[in-house]
Order: sequence, then structure tokens, then C-alpha cells
Amino acid sequence: MITAQDLAQSPLFAGLPAEALNQFAALAQEVTCPAGQMLFREGNEASRLYLLRAGKINVQVQPTALTEPLTIVSLSTFGQLVGWSGFMPPNYYTASALCLEDSSLLAFEGQAFNRLLEDNPALGLIVMRRIAQVISQRLRTIQGSVIKLLYHQDQ
Repeated sequence: MITAQDLAQSPLFAGLPAEALNQFAALAQEVTCPAGQMLFREGNEASRLYLLRAGKINVQVQPTALTEPLTIVSLSTFGQLVGWSGFMPPNYYTASALCLEDSSLLAFEGQAFNRLLEDNPALGLIVMRRIAQVISQRLRTIQGSVIKLLYHQDQ
């Protein structure tokens, strides 16, 4: 069972009121992903977002010009967000998530997560800002990766 105290340890939920944490905890489902398995694939319909509890996951994209996927970020810290596309229209994953180790996650059904944010706009603003920070950081990371890749191809 997921508790409010569990969620409070995550950067996404840290400092939120106990009532809000309890509501999010009620939505959370524990899931596992064995090493070597994809949690989700780029382009697939996205209905869930996840928080990492334990393990290691690479978030990857597959540029058409490359034969191997490009890793955007490796996640291995409790509470890191995986699959934010699960609650953002058009609800298709923009990357793939490969479990490098046996991993434990909390899954949130995207529509229910959105309803909770919409029912409490002040809470929604806080959570959305935190998610926007994650997205922004990952975009900067992929931008740096692409620039390095292009620079090395020119040499």
C-alpha cells in the first residue's frame, strides 16, 4: 500500500498538504518492470505516468538517422518521473523507457491524475510546474546530446 509519507519523499509531491498526498496515494498502483524489459515504447498510446521507487531506467528516443537509440536520461533515484506523456494530450509516449535493472514504480492512471489536478487548481499549478521542470531539463539534455552527436559526425 502506498502512503502519503511515501509520496512526500518524491520531488513531485514534496511539501504538498497531507490531504493532497492521500488523494494521490489512493491513485497509485505498484508495478514492476524486469531488467531488459521496456516499460513503454516511443509512439505507443500513453495512459499512465510513473514514479521510480527502485531500480534503473533509461529514457530513450530513436532518431531515424541512427541505428541505436539515444539515451536522454538514466533514472535511478526514488521519485523520479517517468512517462509524463501519460497525462498530456495527445497521449502518446515521446520516448521509450528501458528497465536496466529490475525496477519498482508507482503508476498513476493519467485521466484520474488530471482530474485531481483540475479539481484543485492551486495544487495543479504546483504539480504542473514541477512536471514542467522535468520536461525542461530533459529537453536541455537531449539538445546537448544532439549537438554532441552532430559535432562528432562532422569530424
